[in-house]
Amino acid sequence: MDTDTNDLTAAWVRVQAALPEGWTLDGLRCASTGLAEEERSDEWIAVAVGPNGEERRARAAEPVAALEGIIAPDR
Repeated sequence: MDTDTNDLTAAWVRVQAALPEGWTLDGLRCASTGLAEEERSDEWIAVAVGPNGEERRARAAEPVAALEGIIAPDR
């Protein structure tokens, strides 16, 4: 694995462990909504799902920052 993959894997594990009981990380994706120039984005969106189907989302310029945004203290 390269360093970026290791960093992302470590962040995923760290954020999952910090979520409240019953919550799980559900995904990390590019914020683009399509392939057209005006639909492209360099940002990332992380999503966590709670035990009752509620969601937490965080958006950031870097994938690790998006993951960490899920557990940011100012949520």
